[in-house]
Amino acid sequence: MLKVDFKRSLLTAIAVISMLPAITQNAQAGSAKIVFGAISYSPSTRIYSSGTAKTKQAAINAALNKCIRESGAKDCTTPLWFKNAWGALAVGSDGSYGTGWGSEQSLAKKFALETCQKYGGEDCQVVFLKQAR
Repeated sequence: MLKVDFKRSLLTAIAVISMLPAITQNAQAGSAKIVFGAISYSPSTRIYSSGTAKTKQAAINAALNKCIRESGAKDCTTPLWFKNAWGALAVGSDGSYGTGWGSEQSLAKKFALETCQKYGGEDCQVVFLKQAR
């Protein structure tokens, strides 16, 4: 009887040990790094800035504070925040602007240009691209 219990215990231990790599891999995948990004912009000075952080609010604060510091303007705004993605800012020759985000650079640029044009922007160009990953 003791031999049977020992064999069962040993087989159970081997089974658990053989599953450890899969359990560890799944746990690491579930705890993927989350990074937030934000883009701030001052329409009067055309100064833009960005911030990245572990939380949405910290990324927004970093981008906004940098914009205010660099531009000296009171019209800094943060029209975009994003998580584990790319963010883009497009500005038109008439001062219109738009933002976009996506899983790839091309998507972020595309959406920023479309948004800039949607708000009447002329000759919209992507002026800033940022990755938060």
